Amino acid sequence: MKNSIITYLLGFFFLITCFKSIANTYDNRDSASCLQVDGKITNANEGEDGFCTIELMSSNRVITSAILKGGKKTFKFLLGRDVTYTIRISKPGYLPRLVCIDTKMDQTEEELYNFSFETKLLSERESTKLNKEYLDFPIALIYYDNKKDCFVYDKSYTSKIKKEIVMK
Repeated sequence: MKNSIITYLLGFFFLITCFKSIANTYDNRDSASCLQVDGKITNANEGEDGFCTIELMSSNRVITSAILKGGKKTFKFLLGRDVTYTIRISKPGYLPRLVCIDTKMDQTEEELYNFSFETKLLSERESTKLNKEYLDFPIALIYYDNKKDCFVYDKSYTSKIKKEIVMK
């Protein structure tokens, strides 16, 4: 009798843990998808390991990731509405790159927008000549522009960050 009660309680707690885990997985999917991001890392298969890791993050938490290997250089993420995301691109022997994306929109339409970008990772050897203070900043800020009715990147910010990185 005691064994069956213990087994029943363990099973009950296991089910609660499973449901809680499933609920945590879907907590960022409550808003409709609004943006498909396509990225290309031009030197993804260079270096000793020949692979590159792409992580989609929100609230300092990795939501999903992709590993580019075997000559693959592109990735794709589907993003939800009204969420701030960070894409972290990393590769052994290279400096990580960050791209920030804000999907806050005034639009109520269920339209799916597209945004594509291309970047190159800098090797750690090249970083000795660079301004280390700015290497941790995102290289691009992407947001929805109401006037243009599309997602754009802040060109002045990207230009400024690139200039600051090369100034030492």
